[in-house]
Amino acid sequence: MCGIAGILGIANERARAALPRMLRAMGHRGPDDTGTQIIPGRPGGPDVFLAHARLAILDLSPAGHQPMADVPPTASLPPNHLVFNGEIFNYRDLHAPLAQGGWPCRTQCDTEVILHAYRLWGEDCVTRFRGMFAWCLIDAQRGTAWFCRDRIGIKPLYLFRPPSGGLLFASEVRTLLAAGPDLVPPIVAPGALEGFLAQGAVCGSDSLVQGIKLLAPGESLVTDWTGTPCSIKSYWRIPFMPEQASPYFLEPSSRARAVRKLADTLRQAVKLRLISDVPLGLFLSGGIDSSALATLATEVSDTPIQTVNIGFDQPQWDESEAALAIARHLGTEHHVLHLTGQDILEDLPQVLAAVDQPTVDGFNTFYVSRLARRAGLTVALSGLGGDEVFGGYASFQDVPRALRIQKLLRHLRTFTPPASLLLSKLSNRRYAKIAQMLRRDPTTVALYLLRRELFLPDERREFFPQPPNCDPASGMAYDVILDAAVNCSGLDRINQISYLEIATYMRNMLLRDSDVFGMVNGLEIRTPLLDHLVVEQVAPLPGFWKTPAPYAKPLLIDAVGPRFPHEVLTRPKRGFTFPWDAWLRGPLHQRAAQAVENRELWRHLGLAPDAPARLWTRFIARDRRVAALQVVALMVFEDYAARHGLRSSQSFGAAE
Repeated sequence: MCGIAGILGIANERARAALPRMLRAMGHRGPDDTGTQIIPGRPGGPDVFLAHARLAILDLSPAGHQPMADVPPTASLPPNHLVFNGEIFNYRDLHAPLAQGGWPCRTQCDTEVILHAYRLWGEDCVTRFRGMFAWCLIDAQRGTAWFCRDRIGIKPLYLFRPPSGGLLFASEVRTLLAAGPDLVPPIVAPGALEGFLAQGAVCGSDSLVQGIKLLAPGESLVTDWTGTPCSIKSYWRIPFMPEQASPYFLEPSSRARAVRKLADTLRQAVKLRLISDVPLGLFLSGGIDSSALATLATEVSDTPIQTVNIGFDQPQWDESEAALAIARHLGTEHHVLHLTGQDILEDLPQVLAAVDQPTVDGFNTFYVSRLARRAGLTVALSGLGGDEVFGGYASFQDVPRALRIQKLLRHLRTFTPPASLLLSKLSNRRYAKIAQMLRRDPTTVALYLLRRELFLPDERREFFPQPPNCDPASGMAYDVILDAAVNCSGLDRINQISYLEIATYMRNMLLRDSDVFGMVNGLEIRTPLLDHLVVEQVAPLPGFWKTPAPYAKPLLIDAVGPRFPHEVLTRPKRGFTFPWDAWLRGPLHQRAAQAVENRELWRHLGLAPDAPARLWTRFIARDRRVAALQVVALMVFEDYAARHGLRSSQSFGAAE
């Protein structure tokens, strides 16, 4: 687990000045080692610059240093170089075939496995890897750079092409910004800001900074050494199956076979992720996903498992007692951190400084990661992905229900417009969303996005004008909506929602926050429920197998088996969230007020300077149309923009 960065196709003098700044900006991702490599470019062209910051997990010796070069069998063959972030969990299984192919491994590092696998199998080697990863591999003989990202999108890889040419890449947006404004101008992307206000996270392949893009999950990009693309392809997609093509609808008795196969794959996924040369543990919230992982981990591990949990001073949000009961039941070594609003206030500058892209959901990960690190852990397993893959969120019931209601009301055509207008005027956020429901397209995609919407359309327009290339209703980029619609086509309703939860909420928010807030605390977070073989087995299954019958996430619970602590099922589901409403009115009041009243910054960003303060006034007055997370979003964005010197583009303009 590391941070990677590099520069291609930029004049050597400029690149040499930028690379050390980029390395310093990602230093938190690699407390154990750092390295740089300059690879001589083609005749007449600039050199290739690579940087790496290492959090040592496997083979803690200097043999794991990066950038790593392979050792060709003949002097006439130049070495390839690699910077790599992540883990290849099945790397040991590949040692034998690599040795048989003439590329034996000299270290116990998965990094070397990638280099040798590329020599033996080319770019197709990625299909043999089981893990989470993002890398840049420099092929000296071909004069190419190969960028690749894992199937699910667990590890990030950001790219930026300056207008003057070349390519910069990094694990984080802030690392690219550190290259300097002459290379990466800190200009806000209006469409990305619209998506952030709409969903609480920057959506799709965009970043909040204009021109900085994410390589898509499961995507492979090859460029030459100027950064010019040579080829780009998707090597994997989530294998959801159209309802009419699924054999499971014709063979309902096959469910038992599917559960048995899934049980074996889950155990293997967990066991692979227990491989570590440093202390390892597990996040335990007391919910289904983490309890399932803890059950499997204690079953397949040869050593005692450590678990960590956060408790709150607000009883309605506190799950520490439930987590402790599970820990005792499974015999884990358990650690608990109790947080108060005052703790959050004191830590807030540090938490906000850790943000790489604005989010309203990553603070919990920051604290549980810090707790894990203070408990002596360097690796932690997380249940992230369980709700999305196995159908655990309330959205799996809420969205179909909304579609039925919408269909019913649309039959009363004369009633719908006045009802929508009336509901939008009522002083309740729930009614405002129902009013929007009556106006949205009658599709799963449209109503799913509405369910997670943070600022509704008229609320977003209070801040700035409608950006181009964004859907006025949902605020999402048109290409994101089109991609979602294409991938949902033909699926049953439950699998449509599962796809949307994975491809939007999980990828845009949860996975990014997990990477950033884990790494800033020197912690590698592993997600066994997102093992691609697990996803490949669960995704094609009929949606009705994933709905409660008689308990939530039946496929997961049945696959775990009888050791699963079934008392978990009697507890109401709670999101891993903070009591923001109480804290914003209490210990965080002054900090939030300071952010929303920073009128000069809002003007500088192209927003209506008084709009944030107006929203804050309504929140303090307990206007039930204003949500606490809306205030949190503004507070986070204000700090991020000020910290990185963001400004609006000339074409963005300001709302007046």
